[in-house]
Amino acid sequence: MAVAGQNDFGDRTAIVTGASRGLGKAVALELARLGCKTVCVARGQQQLDQVVQEINSFGGQAISVVCDVSQADQVDAMVGQAIDTFGQVEMLVNNAGIQGKIAWIKDYEPAEWDRVMAVNLRAAFLCCRAVLPGMIERRAGKIVNVAAGVMEERVDYGVAAYYAAKAGLINFTRQLAAETKRFGLHVNAIDPAGMQTEISDEIMAMEEADLAFAETQTNLNHGPRLRPPEAIVPLLVFLLSSASNMMTGRLLQASAPDDVQYLQL
Repeated sequence: MAVAGQNDFGDRTAIVTGASRGLGKAVALELARLGCKTVCVARGQQQLDQVVQEINSFGGQAISVVCDVSQADQVDAMVGQAIDTFGQVEMLVNNAGIQGKIAWIKDYEPAEWDRVMAVNLRAAFLCCRAVLPGMIERRAGKIVNVAAGVMEERVDYGVAAYYAAKAGLINFTRQLAAETKRFGLHVNAIDPAGMQTEISDEIMAMEEADLAFAETQTNLNHGPRLRPPEAIVPLLVFLLSSASNMMTGRLLQASAPDDVQYLQL
């Protein structure tokens, strides 16, 4: 099997959304180390600038673009800026996402439901839509969508909007792959399972503070087995490299022998 290498990434442009922290930051840093011209996208300027400064410190090329990826006009402007700065966009990582409010479905506010759907699902559609014309014209491109919560035996109460959006993202991935494979594009998704991030810390704190949810989680008493985001980066890099050219429309799930809450033996 082919191995991802410098030739897959050198002098190519990658857009990474949600790049200011967590998995998005880890992916942006690694792609820059591999030679990508990296477009770091998020809503917070200060954190984005810190990521770009880190990339510049080891000689990488990157720009920060503040963008609400749930808004079509901002996404179109962001992709336009990427093209104006670096030229064609060869890779897109749709990583931006939010957990949203933790609440029972009967109590969930429609506006909050719409917000979660917009960031976790609509945003991926908008970003793909914006880069597709160039990728189709060149008959080449790699897109990776970050999904979650797909194991049947895992149900975390209070996050229906989040899981519904991510399930939609998985099927969107399959549909987009089917539509674009004749143009030589590769569209896949990953489920990173548990990761130790600022968002996961916030979620666990909220669940523990609310007895209505603290005793309902299916991973209760399994103990935390959260990976650092860097542990997921090789899987994502694989999907962006030529080593994964045999697959499109697939979902890859991160799991390991000690991940008892995610892997049923």
